[in-house]
Amino acid sequence: MEFPKIKKSEYAVLMADSNTGVVLDIYFDIYYKSSNQIVYKVFSSLDEVKEFIKETLRQKENIEFIVYDNNENVVRLEQN
Repeated sequence: MEFPKIKKSEYAVLMADSNTGVVLDIYFDIYYKSSNQIVYKVFSSLDEVKEFIKETLRQKENIEFIVYDNNENVVRLEQN
């Protein structure tokens, strides 16, 4: 699971099951280390990230979102 190369103004979101901590891919399937699944979803702004989280939490339960900046610093953590 390699962190994506993103621009200074972009953000990468990693999702996990909030009950187990198991990492999910961008389709909300369990991530398996030996697979080629994509686990980081990239956004152009924090507003886009917030909208994605809001919309996802309307449709799904038990999802945790970890938002990273281009330096791999956590800038937001949210779960339901």
